[in-house]
Amino acid sequence: MFQLSPGTEAERGRKRARVVSGRQSCPLSAGRSHFSARRSSESRRPSEVPAMSAQGCKPSRLLLPALLLLLLWLPRLAVDAAGAAGARWNGEGTSPNLQSIFLGRCNDYRPLLSPEEQNKNCTAIWEAFKLVLDKDPCSVLPSDYDLFISLSRHSLPRDKSLFWENNHLLVTSYADNTRRFTPLCDVLYGRVGDFLSWCRQENASGLDYQSCPTAEDCENNPVDSYWKRASIQYSKDSSGVIHVMLNGSEPTGAYPIKGFFADFEIPYFQKDKITRIEIWVMHEIGGPNAESCGEGSVKVLEERLEEMGFQYSCINDYVPVKLLKCVDHSTHPDCALNSAAASTRREVPALYAEQSAGLIVLLLVALASVAGE
Repeated sequence: MFQLSPGTEAERGRKRARVVSGRQSCPLSAGRSHFSARRSSESRRPSEVPAMSAQGCKPSRLLLPALLLLLLWLPRLAVDAAGAAGARWNGEGTSPNLQSIFLGRCNDYRPLLSPEEQNKNCTAIWEAFKLVLDKDPCSVLPSDYDLFISLSRHSLPRDKSLFWENNHLLVTSYADNTRRFTPLCDVLYGRVGDFLSWCRQENASGLDYQSCPTAEDCENNPVDSYWKRASIQYSKDSSGVIHVMLNGSEPTGAYPIKGFFADFEIPYFQKDKITRIEIWVMHEIGGPNAESCGEGSVKVLEERLEEMGFQYSCINDYVPVKLLKCVDHSTHPDCALNSAAASTRREVPALYAEQSAGLIVLLLVALASVAGE
């Protein structure tokens, strides 16, 4: 996906981005220009006033264009207001240019696959995906994406799976387009739908660009069912060391007891393919520190994994990820590297001491050789 700044996040579910576009109101420059013209006429010399009166007061050159612009905008504003008032669902509408974005992402991803898997047919994958666009927006099941998953599925590198909750942007940035790790949003069947929304109109055949249902509207909505099916497949295909990044600053808990990770990923782990699970509880720079390893919901997760027979470990503020977060907070006390600097200072004299001892030994050997001659 994209390399996004790993800032504070409060998104929920896999429909991750909520973009609200605003429009600027009509400029006030026309009014200011008219006022300026008035001031200018008042400051004219007395000899010029009669000529001005004879000609009459002419409106500012900017006033008429501004009025025309306002007249052009009024119908559009009325349509937007009516659309907002008539939105059926709580979620964003279908993303504009959905098919173009989907196919572009698919073709861009193919070079990241192994040579034997690079022949993925993106057009066929799209055709399988868009089958759900013919269904009622509250009647889309995870199984409706089976063909799409079958065509887009590919092998995952061992020890590189990265699960998460409430850390989407940070996970994407740290994974670095599969260079470090391969989270679900960096798998082909996750990449093509990341940050997008889609649904059919409720009682028509076209796409709904005004709004789409979320879990608040109905359980079997197109986007949630997509991420449920993708999460199940991702969990089944993950192997080796499993990494989990949680947000320890999330007020509602680092590990949602009811969520995608809890309900559609952990239950589908293949025990015979997994060596251990490593949990990273990351906190926002400057806090708050809501939960850490062994506390609250994190403890619930640890107990669940233990009951399932998995070996696990938990790390608070995994250093490589924290260093990435500190890129945007380099002067914050939480990002001070005093301990690392001290360690470096301790190691440097030792290195020089070893080198000096070696030089002394060589010097003594050389002197002994000269003396022997």
